[in-house]
Amino acid sequence: LTNMKFTAYATSPMLALSSPITFAITEDETAIKETKMNYPINVIAQNYTDSEGVLLQGFLSTPNTTTTTTDDDDAKNVLPAVVILHDSSGIDAYEKQRATMIATELGYVAFAADIFGVETDIPVDTGGWGGPYAQFIGSFTGNATLFTQRIVAAVDHVQSLPYVNETKVAIVGYCLGGTGIVHYINVAGGKEGGAAAVVGVHPSLLGSWGKPVGNIHIPSLFLTGGSDFLTGPQAMTSLEDDMNSASTVEWETNRYSDIDHAFSNWFSENYNARADERSWNSLKTFLGEKFGQSSYDSFHFLGTGDCCLGVSTDTYMNNGENNTVAKPSNVYDWDELVYRKVPVVIILPDNSESGKRFAFQRGIQIAKRYGYAAWIAKGGDAPTREYLEVARYIDSDKVVLEGYGSSTQDALNIAMGGTGAGETGDLIKAISIFQVPENITAAAEVDAASMTYKPQILISSGVDGDAMSTIVELESMLMGMDANYEINRYSNASANFPNWHDESFNQYAGGRSFEAIESIYREMFGEFPNDIPSQTEAPTPVPSFMFPTFAPSSTMPPTSAPSSGARGFEVMTASSCAILAVVIMLLM
Repeated sequence: LTNMKFTAYATSPMLALSSPITFAITEDETAIKETKMNYPINVIAQNYTDSEGVLLQGFLSTPNTTTTTTDDDDAKNVLPAVVILHDSSGIDAYEKQRATMIATELGYVAFAADIFGVETDIPVDTGGWGGPYAQFIGSFTGNATLFTQRIVAAVDHVQSLPYVNETKVAIVGYCLGGTGIVHYINVAGGKEGGAAAVVGVHPSLLGSWGKPVGNIHIPSLFLTGGSDFLTGPQAMTSLEDDMNSASTVEWETNRYSDIDHAFSNWFSENYNARADERSWNSLKTFLGEKFGQSSYDSFHFLGTGDCCLGVSTDTYMNNGENNTVAKPSNVYDWDELVYRKVPVVIILPDNSESGKRFAFQRGIQIAKRYGYAAWIAKGGDAPTREYLEVARYIDSDKVVLEGYGSSTQDALNIAMGGTGAGETGDLIKAISIFQVPENITAAAEVDAASMTYKPQILISSGVDGDAMSTIVELESMLMGMDANYEINRYSNASANFPNWHDESFNQYAGGRSFEAIESIYREMFGEFPNDIPSQTEAPTPVPSFMFPTFAPSSTMPPTSAPSSGARGFEVMTASSCAILAVVIMLLM
């Protein structure tokens, strides 16, 4: 677990990932899960009521702070906050640990909200397909008004806390809570003074749900598993249709290959450590931008004209064409580069003039920003190991590829082992594809069983550029090949959205997609050798006297998958997911 890790782009220490994680987690999965299960809990209970006077009890966690001043100006400092919506098992150790994690690692106030109610008589979950418990869950999944009412109560409570910035409160919902996220934005997404952002983590979206009652003004992120039947193609298509019709701001979906429901819950048998970390990274950077702690300005090329930010270039032959290679001379001097091997990013550019100019500048950016070499290929032909090793400073065992515009077909062919893969495919560890090519079936003309390599495939897709039906078809093909993929969809983005020279350029979508790429590169090759200029500022510390006092017993980690006490909620299980699926399908 020490050779590869990924962290959020340009973060402060407060926003850094908690621990390194390997590219393909197998043997260490159990150890990671056990570590997460024993994550400390540092919360206190707080009672509040909804608009009908129903008593609710949530659990609050606040960041550690060494500030002890009582200066009046400092006392005005307030923090962003995150409201956590629980799964169908209610508030248990998992939600309390997530609250502690958000407070400790992200520096936000965190509040695990209560949807069910303290005095509510909750039927026992017998694991069956119906009965009183299923009907109880259905009273929320099938009643968007009630569900939203409980969420609004939690948001209002958190906004009332003196150490919370009421304009910077986000909501994160898990499983059933993710269903609540959809209900909330559909019912209350057009109202002023509510949440600043929402995140649905493996939401339960089987069946149908009410349409938005008006516009949605809340930025939204949905994190889903490719093998999760609760967010299958039909559900995601319906969700996209709703967001396209109602959302006035950016929204996004991230989808992870071969991942089942409840992938982020370390008490679940479906827990997947890599998907948990990647989704956590996406959530963190999303919230950081929405809370005004980061921006995507630096993903736009910062040089003047075509060159060069202190980066030098070489020219090498590849299949009869002169290819430009940007080398990290701003990071390493020439004498050092002679003996040092650095990773290389192969860029397959769009064939337009703006595409070629963008590819060159992207290569310069890669060399300066990451300390990698960037090989800008021509004609969609990626260089083989023989060509790469002509450049003495390139490590031909550390190769990734980015494909843009008209070259995305070539990139997809390589990713899926089709025409053009050849020796190059065996080299490449990760392939990033911007927009989906028109002829995706051509790339699948290969016997998946004969593939000797399976790179990580990152597809960044503009909702306005790629039809959802095409994404569904592509994902079906990738699943059939047992490919390692991640598909990220960005609203209001069309073809060539990352190209800052194209009229379709979308700075937000481009920044988010490059951010995802950076986390892949960190994951595979470790930290970058140079310091990326920080764009993320830590929240201003709040004086400690403003926080409530935590009981010492609240800091004890759980020794197993505990219930949450008096109400007897059990930690989320596969049977709970199955019951929830049936409830949603029958009652929504």
